[in-house]
Amino acid sequence: MDELSRKVEAILYSCEEPLKVSDIADYLKVDNDDIIKAMRSITASYKDINSSLEIRKIGNKYKIQLSNDFNDIVYPFVKKDLDDKDIAMLSYIYKKPGVIAGELRENFGYNFMESIKKLRKEKLITAHKYRNTFKYHVTKNFYVRFNVKDDKK
Repeated sequence: MDELSRKVEAILYSCEEPLKVSDIADYLKVDNDDIIKAMRSITASYKDINSSLEIRKIGNKYKIQLSNDFNDIVYPFVKKDLDDKDIAMLSYIYKKPGVIAGELRENFGYNFMESIKKLRKEKLITAHKYRNTFKYHVTKNFYVRFNVKDDKK
């Protein structure tokens, strides 16, 4: 791998959020085409060595991530910021956009607000006042973080 590819790899691996090609190009003071060529080189290198890593396109941004084939293997070793109840509630909100607080309380118990607070802090859901309650929806950040395609677009 050439020096530019190594720099791009380091940036894509280290970034918390996916990055646009133009952001990387601007930072490294090169053309967008050079970044695209570097990412192709990285991808080819990963395939050559049968790596567990891959460059993943998320919308119009990129990030180096673990291949989905290895999720089950690494699960016990990964720091989990969301527990099973949080994930179940997030899934429920995703499947039922606009679900109200009372329905969440019925399905997840009276301490459902602990998960709501955590999911809002992680910017995975939004709450909108509706009459004397709240309606909940997943955010754009949810789609990016979990690499879910937004069917509404």
